[in-house]
Amino acid sequence: MKVLKNCTLVLPESLEKGYVVIKDGVIEEVGLGECSLEGEDFSGAYLVPGYIDVHVHGGGGAGFDLSDPDACHRAAEFHLNHGTTSMLMGLEGGLEEIGKHLPLKKLPSNVAGIFLEGPFISPKRPGAIDPAFIREPNKELLTTFLEKFSSQITYMAIAPELKDAKDLINIADDYGVVVSAGHTTASIETLYEAILWGTKCVCHTFNGMPPMHHREPGVVGGALLYDDLYTEIICDGIHIHPDIVKLLFKIKPHDKVLAITDSVSLNGMPDGKYGRRMVKGRKITLTNGTTIAGSSLTMDEAVKNMVSWGLDLVTVVRSATINPAKAMGFNDRGRIAKGMRADLLKLNSSLDVEEIYLEGNKLACFWHNRI
Repeated sequence: MKVLKNCTLVLPESLEKGYVVIKDGVIEEVGLGECSLEGEDFSGAYLVPGYIDVHVHGGGGAGFDLSDPDACHRAAEFHLNHGTTSMLMGLEGGLEEIGKHLPLKKLPSNVAGIFLEGPFISPKRPGAIDPAFIREPNKELLTTFLEKFSSQITYMAIAPELKDAKDLINIADDYGVVVSAGHTTASIETLYEAILWGTKCVCHTFNGMPPMHHREPGVVGGALLYDDLYTEIICDGIHIHPDIVKLLFKIKPHDKVLAITDSVSLNGMPDGKYGRRMVKGRKITLTNGTTIAGSSLTMDEAVKNMVSWGLDLVTVVRSATINPAKAMGFNDRGRIAKGMRADLLKLNSSLDVEEIYLEGNKLACFWHNRI
């Protein structure tokens, strides 16, 4: 048994002084006020659920290349050291190529599944995705792929305006895969139909889609209007102006905003050119220097950014924990409550991650010496 006491608990609706008892990797008890049991004294530091990132492609010089398991583990560990205790490995490419490496025999300890960003997306809005990875809709291929590997595929982006998009979304939904509208030029009317077909989320809202116009609201307008849609948002201050992030939080229901990083392998790398991408400071672009190509963001930085922009800590933490857990159907994590996985973080007053608990096990933390 492990006791964490004198904590400032960041709960889904409030901050409370209290304690947590952990047993066998699970939260056994959550109490408010003082605790008479022996345990670690947090001296008022924040205790928050471990961060959950559902859209991330790599970091620390390593990407989620399924042909290189060591790289996958290094990328996952990079984000674990920044407080991401659950994540989806973001993959791009054709299903045939991805399928050659599935199912994965051993996922990194903080990986809960796979996110497919494509391949059935609009060639008009590829963003930084290699156009060679984009495919024409293929219902039979998707069905065959998910028959084999749906146990490891959690989430998938599909452009709803494509031919046969309804069938693709239905197929994914039938296999329990959460669908987002992404890399798309869909109208707001088409997005509404896609919701009826089973689409539940918008992929990196505002990015990879046309901007909203008062005569053509598009996917951005639908993301703001339709309360049932979850909305991803990249909170690095580069992809999205901070005031637009605040606007999204103001408009959407409190449980429908998902903080993501969209981090790529070059996160943490020195300035320079790396294949199709280049790094200059905190900004990662294609070598044309203008097309943003993923981020150098981590979830702890996303949380600090949002708080510095004026959002309250409870709202911010919710977007990085319980909201993505609910969106992906992870019912065993994302909040501090009895019966939940003991994936927990100790944060100091500056919101730096000081301690990481993964299923109750305290990990070495490198927050003070990060890449």
